[in-house]
Amino acid sequence: MGHATKEVKERALRAPSTGFLLMLAAASLLTLALITLGGIVRVTGSGLGCPDWPLCHGQLLPPLELHAVIEYAHRLTGSLVSLFVFGALFLAWWRYRGNRPVLVPVTAAAVLLGAAVVLGAVTVFLELPATVVTLHLGVALAVLASLVVAWIAAWRQRAESGGSEEAMRQLFPWAVGAAAGTYLVVLSGSYVVGVEAASACTSWPLCTDSLFPGGYLAGINMAHRLLAATFALLALWVASVAWRERVHPPAVRWTGAMAGFLVVAQVLVGAANPWLGFHPAVAAAHLSLAAALWASLVAFSALTWRAPVLAVQGAGSPSVGQGSWGSMGDYVRLTKPWIISLLLVTALGGMVLAAEAVPPPGLIFTVLVGGALASGGSGAINQALEQDIDRAMNRTQSRPVAGMRVSPARALFFGLVLNLLAFFVLWAGANLLSATLAVVGSVFYVLVYTQWLKRSTTQNIVIGGAAGAIPPLVGWAAVTGSLALPALYLFAIVFFWTPAHFWALALILKKDYAAAGIPMLPVVEGEQRTRWAIFLYTLLVCALTLLFYTTAHSLGSIYLGSALVLGGLFVFFAVLLLRDSRGPAALRLYRFSLVYLGLLFLAIMADSVV
Repeated sequence: MGHATKEVKERALRAPSTGFLLMLAAASLLTLALITLGGIVRVTGSGLGCPDWPLCHGQLLPPLELHAVIEYAHRLTGSLVSLFVFGALFLAWWRYRGNRPVLVPVTAAAVLLGAAVVLGAVTVFLELPATVVTLHLGVALAVLASLVVAWIAAWRQRAESGGSEEAMRQLFPWAVGAAAGTYLVVLSGSYVVGVEAASACTSWPLCTDSLFPGGYLAGINMAHRLLAATFALLALWVASVAWRERVHPPAVRWTGAMAGFLVVAQVLVGAANPWLGFHPAVAAAHLSLAAALWASLVAFSALTWRAPVLAVQGAGSPSVGQGSWGSMGDYVRLTKPWIISLLLVTALGGMVLAAEAVPPPGLIFTVLVGGALASGGSGAINQALEQDIDRAMNRTQSRPVAGMRVSPARALFFGLVLNLLAFFVLWAGANLLSATLAVVGSVFYVLVYTQWLKRSTTQNIVIGGAAGAIPPLVGWAAVTGSLALPALYLFAIVFFWTPAHFWALALILKKDYAAAGIPMLPVVEGEQRTRWAIFLYTLLVCALTLLFYTTAHSLGSIYLGSALVLGGLFVFFAVLLLRDSRGPAALRLYRFSLVYLGLLFLAIMADSVV
């Protein structure tokens, strides 16, 4: 009995062998080849080259016809992948079943591969519907990611990579974000091809020389490009940080460099698609490079994951352990529900204005749920990354991460999952453009505002306000599948409303922001200049609301009267703030600004329906 127990312990601690590493590497490369062949099947129209499954024209070997041979090569490669994956699964459970970092991803790869096989059969039986084909690709990419993670885990147990633990922890969330975004980009590209929208835009980078093209197919094509541009910039930034900072180990730096190279190559091949008339070889290379980029970013993320405990930033501060799950209420607080409610009102306003009526209930439900998930996800990521700021401010020090009730890692994971769900909910229930805009808004809020602007410039909330102005665009795009001038006016109204609203709060919390080292306008420029800035932005947003009336032909007296009354009150409160040196006027203006935006968008909805 004692001998058996000792053998189990030794097996659990045994480092993976070289042969096991080679098996995982072969499975990963074959999966990449499988995805590439799947792309060739798509672009050559060979999806039904074998119209039955698992046989091909009722035979074990295909007829010597081009489309049948291409499809059969894809299936044969899938069989080889299955051989290596299930071989690795057997070895993992036989020799390394106590090695969870290796066992879990290998098991996941096997389960996902089984799902991919079933989806491949369904794809043939249903004659290649775009949604099922995209799902099939998504599962195949997940198989590739699981195998890469397993290989990295096994390799790290055999080699000491070194490097700064703190640097790895800081890089990890951005690596994960770049990988998750790339996953969405690849799936959106597959869908664009599946609905035959790839050739809807004949120029690059604009779509037929327009940033906001009309028409559904052109809209989703441009949405894919916008999503790709957003996450390409994120991936390039992450790769450059890893390369520049010598505290990162060589494996991390070179994997990041590879990801950066693949981003550039992917952009060039994507541009070559319309330039070369959508040649099948270029389209196939586009997908293959995308899959390779996805694999490199997954490997990069796995390499930067250093420890199950993330230390809270700040010398001498306590750390949040892996056991910090928090309560259900903590996860609700992570989403900042009070912010979600106002953003959903503006999204609904964009929908009603676009439809000039009450939109279908199912579409309303989709936009509200998708918008809430995207906003809540970005709020959770914001708290995971701003724990040091939140802990220094009285107003925010009791938030779940700052209060050490939820670990930063779990808050980050929760936020990423919510954004992924938001993308798929909006994509499935509305369209790709609305889903893309929602995710772009989240990325802008987290990366541009939270990590860069907020800590570096007094204009942080001015530029960062673009993130909060995205929901009306999401609502408009969900109804029309494109963007137009009225939608851009809604964006501008929220964009220019944000500084006046937020600087009023900054006046109230000036000491908090100073203690946290945040260069808000009243901290750096003083209270009087902030009051004048609020007054000028108030005038600007009120002027925009009146100019909007002259361009939105569906709006009438209800909106005009509301804009005049609400704007007059907004200016009145701004004037009171100019004359008040004691402070209560800032709180009154802050509270009214919330009412102002909500009532203005309700007036837009009422007038559009009436």
